[in-house]
Amino acid sequence: MTSLESNIIETAKEYVLDILGKDSSGHDYYHSIRVFNTSLKLAKNYCVNTYVLSLAALLHDVDDPKISENTQHAKNFLNQYQVIEKELILEIIKNMSFTAHNAGKSVISIEGKIVQDADRLEALGAIGIARCFTYSGYKNRAMYKGQKDDDSAIAHFYQKLFKLPDLMNTEEAKAIALERIQFMNDFLENFYHEWE
Repeated sequence: MTSLESNIIETAKEYVLDILGKDSSGHDYYHSIRVFNTSLKLAKNYCVNTYVLSLAALLHDVDDPKISENTQHAKNFLNQYQVIEKELILEIIKNMSFTAHNAGKSVISIEGKIVQDADRLEALGAIGIARCFTYSGYKNRAMYKGQKDDDSAIAHFYQKLFKLPDLMNTEEAKAIALERIQFMNDFLENFYHEWE
């Protein structure tokens, strides 16, 4: 990676902090930094464009319609710095979400697959549990209503989170996901015990 590319990545971190620094939905600046760091760790065994991977990871939530009314943040940043891989980065961002998956879309590049795995890992384990309840509070959803098919935080475990290990692209992410799922199952066992 060139020094210019490294500088643009550092500038992207500042840009994300400016946009998501006050987010309270679980899609905040620190989430983006964790996705960035996890992406780099997962990428160690693959031949990737680290520049593309880094920018896709950092910018992946700045235009998320769940939290942002502006859907041009990523594009504006990439245009400002004349990033020649702009279209690939935007394609990754557009197609990596669970909603995009349910709509039949998928990421094609190895960079996209790795960033997608890193983002999905954020929905699992202790961080995943914390983010699930944070987002549910942000959306005024109940913690639990006694069912697995309602709109509560606990129901979200069954509707989405427990499906994620089977959707991982890399073997490394699958192994981490299974460990985190076990932690979540232990949490639920205790949760139900205390609920009763």
